[in-house]
Amino acid sequence: MSSLKAYSKKICSRFGQFLYLTISNFTKNALWESASACAFGFIFSFIPITLIIFAVLIAVIQVYPNIYNFVITFAHEVESIVNIMPLLNKLMEIRSIKSFNIFLIIWVIWMARKLFNSIIISMNKVFRSVSKRKSWFNQLLTFIIEFAMTFIIALIIIFAFAFTQVIELPVIKTILDNFQILFKKSSLNLGAFVLYFILFISTTVAYRVIPGTKPLIRRCLFYAALSTISFFIVSYFINLFMNVTNYNTIYGTISSLVLLMMKVYLFFIIFLFCAQMIYVSQFFATLLKSEIYQLPTSESKGLGNYLRRFLFINPSEIQSPENTVYLKKDQLLYQADTKVSYVYYIKKGAVTEEGQNGLELRSQGSFLGDVQCILNQNYGSTARALADCELISFTTEEFMQIIQKSHHAARKALSKISEYTSSLYTGEDNLE
Repeated sequence: MSSLKAYSKKICSRFGQFLYLTISNFTKNALWESASACAFGFIFSFIPITLIIFAVLIAVIQVYPNIYNFVITFAHEVESIVNIMPLLNKLMEIRSIKSFNIFLIIWVIWMARKLFNSIIISMNKVFRSVSKRKSWFNQLLTFIIEFAMTFIIALIIIFAFAFTQVIELPVIKTILDNFQILFKKSSLNLGAFVLYFILFISTTVAYRVIPGTKPLIRRCLFYAALSTISFFIVSYFINLFMNVTNYNTIYGTISSLVLLMMKVYLFFIIFLFCAQMIYVSQFFATLLKSEIYQLPTSESKGLGNYLRRFLFINPSEIQSPENTVYLKKDQLLYQADTKVSYVYYIKKGAVTEEGQNGLELRSQGSFLGDVQCILNQNYGSTARALADCELISFTTEEFMQIIQKSHHAARKALSKISEYTSSLYTGEDNLE
């Protein structure tokens, strides 16, 4: 029973740490503003992307004219938001490529990249500390994703048309007529299913390709599904509590556009939050090490500092039998002027350091030997256990990786180095 309780405590602790790191990094990366930028990019890219999709479909339409009627039906569905019928008619009239048409094609492709460029910039905010991609590759990736996404959407439209043709076959139609109650509702929801399926596939591809860190496919699938389901739930409640018809009566069709933009903004908030969860999940151990190095002292005031110490004071996720050090009371940890081989984190207990500045107490949540490790010096004091202690040891290479991979930890290290050098000068002045 005790082992089950310990395991449950560890799982709850890890979940709390995971959630805090996600929210904290989401805020530090200013992803609220990035979601707004993506929604703004959607405004510029919606019509160009639609034109590219229809341009891909034109070749198929000329072979199978019935698809045109299917496309026209979709155009009428979005007519309250934007009227694309004149553009469709012009596309169907094009028989040859002229210099002006080439200019329009380039302009449409360039405008369509706005949305994808905003998404890549936002994702780079999440993964910039670990991604090694060059900026030119991100620009190339923008165009690749743009064409890949439009091709996938066009392909899904073709399959949706094929499905409608299949259900019109006499045999299938007879079956559907006999089970109208069963199939009527599902046919009405077919369009919504196709939309959310496109979102799921697009989100999975984005999570896998854009970061540049090669997250596991199953991880991308899980968080893409979480993002899509969350957006479905949010959209459901928006539609449940907001009567669009009443808004259209009062404000006109502009209310549909406002509602659409609100949904797009909420989608990108969920999308980027799940992307941040992928980052935290992929680099959890590194982030946890960085967070414990930045732990506020026990004297620090404020609810935020108390919460951080409560969540991260016992980082069992990075602890193993190999890096755990147990000390009895008065047992020596290291002596002054010996080479720094390990940096220690006090998980439980307290340690005293005796140096040229006297005796100093290091309590739970403190690091020992970190400044000397960074400055490549020997230990500057002799450390002994004030009570029974449990410590986590880091090799000098492991500790330097924490500093190199986290600019927040590096800032904390610079602050401690400044305090250390200041205390040395103070000690020399006292000796004089």
